[in-house]
Amino acid sequence: MKRRSRTAMGAANSVVSTATSSAEAVAPLHPDILEEVFLNLPGHVVVCVCRLVCRQWKDVTDSESLWRERCRREGYHLCDASKVPNNWMLFYFLCKKRRNLLKNPRGEDNFRGWKILENNGDRWKIEGPMVPHPNAAVQKNFVTSYGMCTKEQVIHLENEGYNLSFMDEFQPHIRISDWYAPRWDCGSIYMISVQLLNHKKEILHEFNPELISFPQWNDQQWNQIVHVFKNYGPGVRYVRFVHGGKDTQFWAGWYGIRVTDSCVEVCPALDTYHHRYYLYPGLHMDFLPLHIPLDILEEIFLILPAHLVVCVCRLVCHQWKDVADSDSFWRERCRREGYHARESAKGPRNWRVFYFMCKKRRNLIKNPRGEEEFQGWRIIKNGGDGWKVEKPMAPHPNTEVQTNFVTSFSMCTKSQLIDLEKEGYSQAFMDEFQPHIRISDWYAPRCDCDYNISVKLLRGNKDVIQEFSPDTIRLPERENDRWKQMIHVFKDYGPGVRYVYFEHGGKDRVFWAGWYGIRLTETCIELCPALDT
Repeated sequence: MKRRSRTAMGAANSVVSTATSSAEAVAPLHPDILEEVFLNLPGHVVVCVCRLVCRQWKDVTDSESLWRERCRREGYHLCDASKVPNNWMLFYFLCKKRRNLLKNPRGEDNFRGWKILENNGDRWKIEGPMVPHPNAAVQKNFVTSYGMCTKEQVIHLENEGYNLSFMDEFQPHIRISDWYAPRWDCGSIYMISVQLLNHKKEILHEFNPELISFPQWNDQQWNQIVHVFKNYGPGVRYVRFVHGGKDTQFWAGWYGIRVTDSCVEVCPALDTYHHRYYLYPGLHMDFLPLHIPLDILEEIFLILPAHLVVCVCRLVCHQWKDVADSDSFWRERCRREGYHARESAKGPRNWRVFYFMCKKRRNLIKNPRGEEEFQGWRIIKNGGDGWKVEKPMAPHPNTEVQTNFVTSFSMCTKSQLIDLEKEGYSQAFMDEFQPHIRISDWYAPRCDCDYNISVKLLRGNKDVIQEFSPDTIRLPERENDRWKQMIHVFKDYGPGVRYVYFEHGGKDRVFWAGWYGIRLTETCIELCPALDT
């Protein structure tokens, strides 16, 4: 793959490689070894990442044997063993994704998710089952009254993860089921209507059976109605599910039909029977990965996204964990992606932390140049004619900077408060590793000006742990337009840092109306490794 350059805020250009270069091509591996590795990675990673590496990896990813074995290990079985899927990959993902698309099907959360269409008699109600349901987990059901009660849900298939092209090309089966039961001492009626709709909510297919009636004095047992939509053609975007009923004796109260455990699911044509869950995704305890030479395993890990190496591969077995934890692996990853220590004579104590700190490094200040006016900033003082955003009077060293904030003839200050945990730096990480926190700010005068900056590291209760608040910097008119940079790095600040508070501003000292005060731009706060990149 070709390398591409990337410029990080406050850092020199670095070379980044998303995978191995052409000079470092992946050595061909035996298909059995490669398949075993893929079987221990999440299915979507195999398709979206591994498949793109080279022709051999694509061939293994597309092979029927990989997905058939994956189905076997994860417990996706055919109801009819004599029938075989046309596409095992599609069969796997449909089984994996299969779930009830109806919200709150048993009334465990009252009527959340349902739209009441008709609510006659004494209206809908939720009760416990009068007789046990075949599924012991069902402990609630909806009950109708002596006037017609109906309710609906409309399922947006694209919002549920089934995109337009998938639905149109593969037309997976859409299976409907509903459980209903009468009361033993009262007659009742049950109705159901399910429609497949296009993007305009027009009906393409419909399941609308005749009303089902129960006489008074019945066995009040649970009944299930099932329907499967097949070969429905392109264009299906929504599923509309409606059900309900009433009692036929017109008795006050709730003697009508009971409904629960309604289900709408998208499933493979060859319906699955059950699904088993294992300790790790795709890995059953009966199936251990083959022993793979360490250099080959490391080369594979170098091509996968780093977070998957840590969160998935590392959990497979002791051998994979040892490779994922090795310094040599993360040092090579840094080299390939262009993360270098400023002083090459010094190496990080923990190359994995160094890698992720470099990978995650970014400016935590929102809108640092004023390109979105004052969005993200809190104005504290707005003296004189107030803050303003203008174009630089003189070019900034960074040619991308085309706007700056300007102060007026009385003090103007603004601030941002950065919540480190919300930015992805957990409390445990901050306390254990205490990464350097680097502050930089660019400023330039026009006439005689004052410049102020204050940065504080705060605890969870906003108490100050460390502070950088230099004296006011006074800039004479002869310094006109020259951009200067203020830099400070917080180190060894101890545990407890949860927020960074940044405040800066200033004014002109000749009290001229307008905007002749200090100019500010390209403010930056970033967390970086001790060996700065």
